Amino acid sequence: MSCRRLISAFFILLTSLPLQAVEQESLANIMTTTSIDGVPVEIRRAGDGVYPLIIFSHGMGGCPSGVDGIQSQLANAGYIVVAPKHADCIERLTTPDVSWRKPREWTGQTNSDRRDDIHKILDALSSTDFAKHIKSFDQVGCLGHSMGGYSCMGLAGAWESWKRDEVIAIALLSPWHKPYADQKQIKRIANVRTLYQGGSKDRPITPDLAKSNGAYDQTPSPKYLQIFKRARHSSWTDRPLSVRFHEEMTYYIESFFDVALKGEPEGKLEVKKALVTELRFEH
Repeated sequence: MSCRRLISAFFILLTSLPLQAVEQESLANIMTTTSIDGVPVEIRRAGDGVYPLIIFSHGMGGCPSGVDGIQSQLANAGYIVVAPKHADCIERLTTPDVSWRKPREWTGQTNSDRRDDIHKILDALSSTDFAKHIKSFDQVGCLGHSMGGYSCMGLAGAWESWKRDEVIAIALLSPWHKPYADQKQIKRIANVRTLYQGGSKDRPITPDLAKSNGAYDQTPSPKYLQIFKRARHSSWTDRPLSVRFHEEMTYYIESFFDVALKGEPEGKLEVKKALVTELRFEH
């Protein structure tokens, strides 16, 4: 094999490896794979303490393990992160129930399996062995990447049939928001703090987050937005070229949940980090 082909093959192998194989970091001490009411989940926590609860919803066709870095850093920061493996993870589906190109045709029934997964988990968690590690079942955060952002927005009330009153904070990482924005459903989100993150190279999603009367403008306060220089749609995942963004991304995600779930001051969310090209907030 030529040197060029060898390097190319190595790069392909490297990009297919999980973060743990390419970069050693301090990750969550305890990661459990189990099932809750028939829903397969990954649960990350730093130890045997008691922590605020965050539900993580992965992107379409992805899996929780593909965003291990950010979840584990949240666990290390004092949270228990419960991540369902939605059907599209298990079956490796990348096509939603309704075309991406037809957001006005999406309804509360579109990919409602995601709603059902999270509802089952929230209903059953208090009866599991993990309940002793959860600080409150009445104040829960939701973290979602891409299609996972669609899930969290639905849980916050953007689809009435998805709403869970205990979800009081949603952090949306390049979220698939267009069905809600185009149908003016975002205004239905109430009594919830919302954080959006986007990237300057995230052309499918970020421009519609930040534009006039876009998703951010339609969202009730308190709300926050950070756009990261040169970040793409995959920059929240554990791909080797993405992890350079994670320190600053998790700074804001942790600070956001610290405010919402731990009652800490909001000042950290007003700090503009080096990789942030646009910072907005309304407390």
